[in-house]
Amino acid sequence: MNSPEPSFSVNVDETNPGQFYACCGLLELAHRLCKDAPAEARFLPGRFDLVAPGRDQSILVDIMDKLRSAVLCCVSERGDRATYPVRFRELAITLDWWLDSSGRKTPLKLWAGQQTSLRIVTDLRHAIRQINVAQPGDLFDAGIPLTGRFGVDPRAAWNALDTGFSPNEQQMQVETFPAVELLAAIGLQRFRPHAQHGGFCYATWSHYLGVVSATAAVAGAISATFLKRRRFEIVKRGSYQGFDYSIPIGE
Repeated sequence: MNSPEPSFSVNVDETNPGQFYACCGLLELAHRLCKDAPAEARFLPGRFDLVAPGRDQSILVDIMDKLRSAVLCCVSERGDRATYPVRFRELAITLDWWLDSSGRKTPLKLWAGQQTSLRIVTDLRHAIRQINVAQPGDLFDAGIPLTGRFGVDPRAAWNALDTGFSPNEQQMQVETFPAVELLAAIGLQRFRPHAQHGGFCYATWSHYLGVVSATAAVAGAISATFLKRRRFEIVKRGSYQGFDYSIPIGE
């Protein structure tokens, strides 16, 4: 059986966990916006394909428009000012993957200093309004200097040991990829990395899957030949932390 033509494709480096979770974020948002037929996605070498039945590249335009315009608010019942969950009201998504059920921060809480979850989301969304993407496939490569980010994209990381100081702690602007950081923050809400092999693991899939099957694949709940498992570590850079690049598991 022939595979359907994707509604859009995005260039992706599957060794970059930020880009991987950003793809998951795209699938999550397409799933929520496509009410009549489920969205599905797959990973092929160097690219991420998403199919939204009956939709063309306009689904990506809709996704980015929703990210730019949705009302943001804090959910202050859990965590503290730096870690309050952040809600996208119109999308009915609340981000709190950096907290456990008791409101304590988990190892996935990577930022420090004066950064707060709401400020990071707000700044990333403002940055998304400013970037220019000539082709949909280049979405993840659009960078802009920022002082804050979640820390999921290793490309924006600085190694304090190599530089002699931490640009984050000095509030210096560093090239950041806002679409990756914000979409990954959405993807991480459903597609959580699981601790294994001394780090955290995820899996790409080369057959079209919807959010339910893809969630199970990422969590390691299913085994199939079309899955490729990868492991990454969280590395420390001064008082900040970040996702490192991933390596294959079992190859």
